[in-house]
Amino acid sequence: MTVLAAVGEKREANPVVELGHDLATAYDDDLVVLHVTPDEEFDRYLEEMRSFPEQGDYSIEQEEGSAARFARRVVDASLPGGDDRAGAAVETTGRVGRPADEILTTADEVDARYVVLGGRRRSPAGKALFGSTTQRVLLDADRPVVTRMLSE
Repeated sequence: MTVLAAVGEKREANPVVELGHDLATAYDDDLVVLHVTPDEEFDRYLEEMRSFPEQGDYSIEQEEGSAARFARRVVDASLPGGDDRAGAAVETTGRVGRPADEILTTADEVDARYVVLGGRRRSPAGKALFGSTTQRVLLDADRPVVTRMLSE
């Protein structure tokens, strides 16, 4: 089986990756680390790219590759020792879309034993007004979800 760890936009070491790696190692599973580029962010980037004639054909597949490379940088910052580290095999992947939807879809595709996410402390009003990827995944997942509270 697989443990899926979803990472956000911060490039530094991420405790979600560390926790996902610990779980994957404990269960002798693989770890898949996912970064999702939100639709709105991709649309803005695509608009910028179209202003350069040589970049006008930038695609979702290219952005997904970029998101996977971003996830790899987070893994490298989070798990010292590179490919020589002990424990679970680690793969990275990237998606473009609504983060909660893409996390849930990827969890189904890789048959994740666990989904590991970060969360931030937010007021009930903040959750109601702005939504929460973590909250949506917690409510809609058909498998165990492990959350790790992140600092701001």
